[in-house]
Amino acid sequence: MTVSTAATREDFASLPILDLAGADSPTERGVLLRQLRSALFNVGFLYIANHGVPTSVISSLTAKLPALFDLPNDVKNGLSKLNSPHFLGYSGFAEETTLGKQDLREQFDYATELPVVFREQKGGDRSDRSGRDFTKPYWRLRGPNQWPAEDMLPGFRQALTDYHDAVQSLSYRFVHLIEEAFGIPVGTFDDFFLPGAHSADVAAVRMPPQHRIKLIKYPPSSSEHRGQGVGAHKDSSGWLTFLYQVGDEQGLEVLNRNGEWIAAPPIAGTFVVNFGNAFEAATEGAVKATVHRVLAPTSTSNPRYSIPFFQGLPLDLTVSEIRSYIPRAVRSLRKQDEYTTNTNADNVSAFLDPRWDSL
Repeated sequence: MTVSTAATREDFASLPILDLAGADSPTERGVLLRQLRSALFNVGFLYIANHGVPTSVISSLTAKLPALFDLPNDVKNGLSKLNSPHFLGYSGFAEETTLGKQDLREQFDYATELPVVFREQKGGDRSDRSGRDFTKPYWRLRGPNQWPAEDMLPGFRQALTDYHDAVQSLSYRFVHLIEEAFGIPVGTFDDFFLPGAHSADVAAVRMPPQHRIKLIKYPPSSSEHRGQGVGAHKDSSGWLTFLYQVGDEQGLEVLNRNGEWIAAPPIAGTFVVNFGNAFEAATEGAVKATVHRVLAPTSTSNPRYSIPFFQGLPLDLTVSEIRSYIPRAVRSLRKQDEYTTNTNADNVSAFLDPRWDSL
């Protein structure tokens, strides 16, 4: 398989916009896949339009965000992540830091609604029929959400569930396009997301992944200067990220491979897609988990709201297992990339260390 990654430095000056309607057209599908390959190997960030998530599903959730964040402080604090071993719930304004600085935002974390599976070491059933050891500490991450009372925010839980299900479906369809762009059979990764899709062997069927959603508010700051909404980072959660930017308030910036920050403003009807650390590690750096940040609104701006959806992977899956599904022709592309810096190569090498094989 030959995959072209030819690019010029001008290609890194803005983010591509892919029209997914082309996936349904025999004449446009090839063009879409070429654009996707370029975005995968040259940029690591892109917009998608005509994605199939109904506008009504999006607006039903986004319309409730102001009321969610305007809940009384005692109600929000009652939903604090401190109550949840699954890190689900509310984080107050500036309670989190990135690169040693406070992030000027508040947020609610939600996930696919799933029961607790973690078991303490002593006594009781420690496994399921596949023999999984549920005393492993990482199984603590899996569990139910904390929801505000229905009478305090009518319809919120249903709106978020509908949104989750719609973006989950989009994420699976988009993974199929990536498989096609990689030149591997469509459905190769289905067993990661759709347990039992290709196997009736109980021991081989994985636990369903738990996707995560953040509902984020960046309030206007008291300054005319833009503070740190969230500091520069790569996404450590999940396989792919699907970000919906609510309204017109800007702030998202992406570090291109020229070392320049480029704006990723809201574009009506689109999601922004980027790739998590696991994706970069599994492709040995060919597909980048691109560094990005958000600048906080100024004192003269409106609040900025955004909704990132982090596509989850089974917690007991390893990076090396994922890598075994990806062709060497794809994994070798990092070595051909004239814009890859030594620093980035060192970061990728760290991911290949078997000590960090567990997701």
